[in-house]
Amino acid sequence: MTANILDASALIHALPNVLPADKKKLESPQDAIAALVHTAFTVLGFRLIGIDESGPTRTFEDNVLPEEWNQHGPGNYAFRYRHEQSSLEFLVKVIKLGNRTLINSIAVETDKAATLDISTNDFTSPSFYPHDLSASIPPPLVHGFISSNRINDFVSQLKLTTIQKLIPGLRKEGYTEQTEGNAGPSQPRRPEGPVPARPQPEQPPYAPEDIYRGPIPRNPLEVGRRDRDPFPTNPFAPAPLFPDSSGDGMFVGPNHPIFGPGMRGQGPGGMGPWGGDGFLPPLGAPPGARFDPIGPSPLPGPPGFPGRGNPPRGRGGPFGGQEPDNDDFMPPGSRDMFM
Repeated sequence: MTANILDASALIHALPNVLPADKKKLESPQDAIAALVHTAFTVLGFRLIGIDESGPTRTFEDNVLPEEWNQHGPGNYAFRYRHEQSSLEFLVKVIKLGNRTLINSIAVETDKAATLDISTNDFTSPSFYPHDLSASIPPPLVHGFISSNRINDFVSQLKLTTIQKLIPGLRKEGYTEQTEGNAGPSQPRRPEGPVPARPQPEQPPYAPEDIYRGPIPRNPLEVGRRDRDPFPTNPFAPAPLFPDSSGDGMFVGPNHPIFGPGMRGQGPGGMGPWGGDGFLPPLGAPPGARFDPIGPSPLPGPPGFPGRGNPPRGRGGPFGGQEPDNDDFMPPGSRDMFM
């Protein structure tokens, strides 16, 4: 199997060879990133033709950088390349932008551009620079890039965002294109295999708020309490925990249930949809049947007392009372024995 030519150890070994013979010194973290980018392009067969944006084409033996390559650093670096597998000219710029470094590149003839934006301190150690590689016993250059894993992470992003966009399908022994799933920070390998199943809690057959579909239940200990209480509820007492637990005691006042909806159902005037207290089951009275709603009085009722939003009483029968129909006469055909 062919070794990866963009491996961190291979690039660290090749980087000093592309620096000027008399100036093998990296002044800043941006110098190091720019030199690493140039090393990667050199290993992939790109040919350096200039260190500016639009100057005349030059020849650089073995892609060795001239002494003025970092004269605009650490803010700006420019490299122009050509490649034998393409007729295009490529411009690569490394730019310092605050605490970040941008690697902008473009295929000049086609305006095909690419950008890589990284945090400088994520891939370099600022305290390591300036670093002179020509010293007698220089510290390992890999420490200037934090670690080998950081170099591999940077190169993975460079391949994905820049090299593969400038020359898709580049053919070079020891080079393989990067996929998006493999780019990014190095992470420990996860054990292969299916993800273990996790029990999923089942939803209840009904939502909790649907348990009580009718009126909110009253406190059973409050039943009959009003009849034992001679005085109305203290208006300054705190609100009860259960609804409809207050009243007028023994005295019939405007808040007594007979003058409002109370416990007599949800229909108009406190009557249920089938008459009476509202608890008559559906179809308790067959359709079309002569049915007298269960009411306290067949006579016209007095208007309700104002308060608590009580609606006026009475359902407005034919004679002004609560009867919906007139039942003074026998129904038609009641004397026919054959009906």
